Parts: sequence; structure tokens; C-alpha cells
Amino acid sequence: MYKTCPKCGHERAAGETGPEDVCCACGLIFSKYLKSRLAPAAPVAAARAVEDGEDGWFARAREIAFHVPEEVNPLHVYARAVLLAVLIVYGVKLAAMDVPSWEMAGSLIHAPMVPFHEFGHILFRPFGEFMHNLGGALFQAGLPLVLGGIFLVKNRDPFAAAVMLWWSAVAVMDTAPYMYDAQMPQHILLTGRTGDTGAHDFIDVLGDLGLLGRAQAVGRVTHGFGVAILIASFAWAAAMVWRQYSARK
Repeated sequence: MYKTCPKCGHERAAGETGPEDVCCACGLIFSKYLKSRLAPAAPVAAARAVEDGEDGWFARAREIAFHVPEEVNPLHVYARAVLLAVLIVYGVKLAAMDVPSWEMAGSLIHAPMVPFHEFGHILFRPFGEFMHNLGGALFQAGLPLVLGGIFLVKNRDPFAAAVMLWWSAVAVMDTAPYMYDAQMPQHILLTGRTGDTGAHDFIDVLGDLGLLGRAQAVGRVTHGFGVAILIASFAWAAAMVWRQYSARK
């Protein structure tokens, strides 16, 4: 079974007699030795099975969310660090804007999101009036999440996914004042009228949900939720920059 004894190192010669599973020098029984070596394998295999079944999905998700290539270009890391700094500064500025006055409507990022919002109404029109009204906000905040999933799973680029999460957070914060306005409409919408005299997505949506009388509270909560997502995007992007900085070559 062994040409060389694993205990004493004796090499069995061609002319030696005696059982092949016993070392002629030290008397080690190879079969018992093998049993002693293989005995821990069962508990280890069981532990791995438990890990794969219960914790394996979490480990795989973590590996996807924090994937770092074996080789990282330093210039890419520094560029991402600069972009992250810009996103943090601008994101904090947006988060601090006043909700009741819809201050974000005058921000640079609001105008590019309007076409996505309006396309969402068209996209969700076949699903009924409620989804048609809600679809603008859903598509505005959901599109970057879809793009982030593509960056994460297909491109293996968690930093880009974190940037998409930042975009979604800003879209949620941009929607919050619209919700807030539904309770006492005063802002001029794209139709050129306020919700009192024209269409207003969230007068209809919150009215159907029985929350129109609490629209201002819903707007505040939605804004807070957007800020929480914003902070999560900061943390995720910063973690990726640090991990990539450590792996740069």
C-alpha cells in the first residue's frame, strides 16, 4: 500500500517478505493509519455542505458585491476616488435641499430625470390607471437599479453599480417633494398648472391608497429613505475604492 512507510520512512525492498500492509521496519499497519488520516474527512465534508447550503449564497453574493480584479490599474482607482468625492459633495448638497419648496426641481440633475419619469408613464400604461400614474416615479428610480444589476453581474463592476445606486437614491429624493405637494398642491407642473387644476400623479396614487391626507408625511419618509440609500451608495463605493486601491498594480 505504501512503498515508503509514512511513519519511519522505510522503503520496502523487492525481496522483503511479510504482509504488504505492514511496515517491516516499525510494524505500522497501513490500513489503520489510513483510517486515522481519513476519519476527520466526514465532519469537514458535513461542515462544507452546511456552509454551501446555508451560508454559501451569502458568500457568493458578497463576492459579487465586492469583486476586485486580480490586476487593477492605479489610474482607474484614482479616477474613481475623484468621482466618489464629487458624488459625495453633490449628493449631500441634494439631500440638504428643502422638500416642501421642491428645491431639487431647480437642480442640474432634475431636468435629465424628467424624460425618464415621463417614459415610465408610457411604459406602465398597459397595467391600468394606478400603475400608469405611479410608473413615472417607479421607472425614474428603478432604471438605475436595473443598470446597476447589469454592471454588477455581467460586467463584474461593483463600483459602477454603487454609482447607479447613488443615481436611484437621488431619483427617490427628487420624487419626495412631488409626493409632499399632493396634500396641498402649489407647484407648477409640466402641464403648466398645479394639481388643483390639472393632473398630479400622487394626488391620484395616494388618493387610491387612502394616504392623500398624509401626503406630506409620506413625502418626508420617502426623502429620508432616499437619503439612507444615498449613504449606502457612499459606503459601497468607498469600500470598492479602498479594496481596489489595495490591489492596484
